[in-house]
Amino acid sequence: MWAFPPAPGYPAGPGGYPQQAYHPHAPMMAGYPPPPGMKPGKGMPEPAGKSRRRKKKVPQGGPKKPATSFVLFSNTVREEVKAANPGLSFIELGRKLGEMWREMDPAVRKDYEDRATAAKDRYLEEKKIWLAQRAAGMTQD
Repeated sequence: MWAFPPAPGYPAGPGGYPQQAYHPHAPMMAGYPPPPGMKPGKGMPEPAGKSRRRKKKVPQGGPKKPATSFVLFSNTVREEVKAANPGLSFIELGRKLGEMWREMDPAVRKDYEDRATAAKDRYLEEKKIWLAQRAAGMTQD
């Protein structure tokens, strides 16, 4: 079994092992300045200008978000496009649907947008009611 000598300033633990985690090259790297953007003693640097996004914790039991106008269109037309083009992969099918959406007549597109707006309004009302109930302690999470 390998045992590294204790780091300078750290007493040896039982059996001669260091009490704190120790890397064998630590003494050599002690005077080495870290690269720009990297904090001393840390692993990978954070990309410049970007920070990690944390996923929001969504409380359970709330109303489901509504579909967008494009999703409503895709759900309506997907099977027809799939039947007309049986060799398309999932990605190619998505590209085809996007192309159809961009080239669609504005009057037909407005119908899908109106349906999506109505669904969003319903969602916002349901969410407002649900939040009020949740604040009053009427829902079970």
